[in-house]
Amino acid sequence: MTRLPAAQALAILALVAPCAAFAARPFNTDDARVVDPGGNQIEAYVKDQHGSRQTEYWFLPAKNFGGALDRFEFTLGGNYTQIQGGSDTNVVVGQVKALLKPLETNGIGFALSVGVARLKPGAETVVSTPEGLVDVSGGTTSNTVRYNPYFNAISSVSVLDDAVVFHFNAGATRENAEKRTIGNWGVGAEIGITGRVFGIAEGYGVSEQKPAYQVGIRYWAIPGNLQVDATYGYQHSSPDNLSWISVGVRILW
Repeated sequence: MTRLPAAQALAILALVAPCAAFAARPFNTDDARVVDPGGNQIEAYVKDQHGSRQTEYWFLPAKNFGGALDRFEFTLGGNYTQIQGGSDTNVVVGQVKALLKPLETNGIGFALSVGVARLKPGAETVVSTPEGLVDVSGGTTSNTVRYNPYFNAISSVSVLDDAVVFHFNAGATRENAEKRTIGNWGVGAEIGITGRVFGIAEGYGVSEQKPAYQVGIRYWAIPGNLQVDATYGYQHSSPDNLSWISVGVRILW
């Protein structure tokens, strides 16, 4: 079988968000924000990768129940991945994100996300981390369903009256098949261009892997309700360098 490549963008969020932690599209690096109290969100995107050819399809619904839980965002979603020359696979992810300190204009915000990824038997050594899917080199194919828990510490910093917002992540995933812990990190910036258009730039990665880099654009077709976005990413990897494009939507109500 062909192994899945090294670090790839999600989706999510995340956790979710993630997701998938699943960041707000089109980021992989998560932000210190949650869906508005009582609100709902759906993020969906397609990512087409070259170098090691595969296509990912992500669908990540999220909910804020409001009331006593108004600082919590709950996500349950996943992906389906088509792999050229290998076996298709899928991941299901559940995540809870807690807002510890709301982000204010020219201030700093903090959040924490925890979640678990379910991987089907035969998914080789793919692991879902807060910074995307990774291939654990030298691992073995699992014959059982695996549940890999993770956490992600998140901070966001607003400068220039929200014209630029920086995001910082650090976390880890427990890969239960091999009893090992995989660290992750991410640094991103969202840059206001017009009232509806934002540019994004980020670098992110996991332990023992080369960093990945991504740039993109976010456009609010209906401010506060419908966002469309696109990215281009690159990672120096062995045996092939990886590049990808993604297009997605984010719906809030």
